[in-house]
Amino acid sequence: MKPLLIEASFPKLNSDITVAKAQIDTLGKQPNLEGMSREAVLDVNLWNVLHLINTGHSDEAAPLIDTLVFDESYSDMPILHVSWLWLARMTIFISNDDYMLALGAAENALQRMADITSKKKEDFLAILASLLYNLASVHNSMGDNARAKKELTKCQKLFERLVKKNERRFSPMLLYAVEASTDIISSKAQLMEVLKHYDDEVKLYTGMLNNGDSKKTRDALINLVNSLKKEGDIMMEMGNGRNAAKYYTKALRYQKKVSSNMGHKELVLSIGLAKALNKVANRRESAEQLLQSLQPLAKRLNATNEQIEIENLLNNKSKNTNIMTLLKSLF
Repeated sequence: MKPLLIEASFPKLNSDITVAKAQIDTLGKQPNLEGMSREAVLDVNLWNVLHLINTGHSDEAAPLIDTLVFDESYSDMPILHVSWLWLARMTIFISNDDYMLALGAAENALQRMADITSKKKEDFLAILASLLYNLASVHNSMGDNARAKKELTKCQKLFERLVKKNERRFSPMLLYAVEASTDIISSKAQLMEVLKHYDDEVKLYTGMLNNGDSKKTRDALINLVNSLKKEGDIMMEMGNGRNAAKYYTKALRYQKKVSSNMGHKELVLSIGLAKALNKVANRRESAEQLLQSLQPLAKRLNATNEQIEIENLLNNKSKNTNIMTLLKSLF
């Protein structure tokens, strides 16, 4: 599973710290807190944690989090902010493969969240969905697949609700959660049901890609395409052409959301689809037609290896047909 996008769950701050944010993001260090209100000081610390994690300095973020959640001088921090800090600490523990400590951090976050009365607000649900994602990751790594599957399913449903409220903020994490299905759900039939459900949903949260204004959504969708291709490749290795064709088809469908042009990636996925269709008795003619249609594309892209592969597949098709005809004549 991909690491949690911690910024998706970052809660609303209680003060305007625009200048301090800019200083942290530009200089990479916390500004002077003197003269700031108490709310601003707490908010700056929270933003600094996010900055450190996102810039690859989790080793600096960890002690800062520990100070904020354990030091009595920060006891007036809002409960939801403390819950997010425990989520952030859990994410760091997971990155270090400290799964028992990660579970402890999740427990601390959930205990804090139990005291929050307004449990339907966006920030609350975002932290809860993110905790479920992290829990699924931990239990999957620990071999508890059944528990991980339940947590991921709940996580997906929450992010699906959140996307409808705030597409830009939550669509990358929903895509991550859908992609995680390929790691956790062992039943291919159940996995196809999940992907079928999100075929319609994907139209809602990838509309922004046409404007190119969401790199994280684009990256998440690319990861999903790669995971689907990998599943298709596995199905091909197992000789299951029918299921492989389904994965390649979905990968191509999502890839069209990333790019409307037919490039090398589309070529590779289409060749995979043709090979899968060739293993299904009543789809071999479709496979041949697809391969023939891909020849001009492979030539235009100067994709030498793919050109050779297409020619070999077409030649093998012809030879196999001749062999079958000859065998039938002998019996």
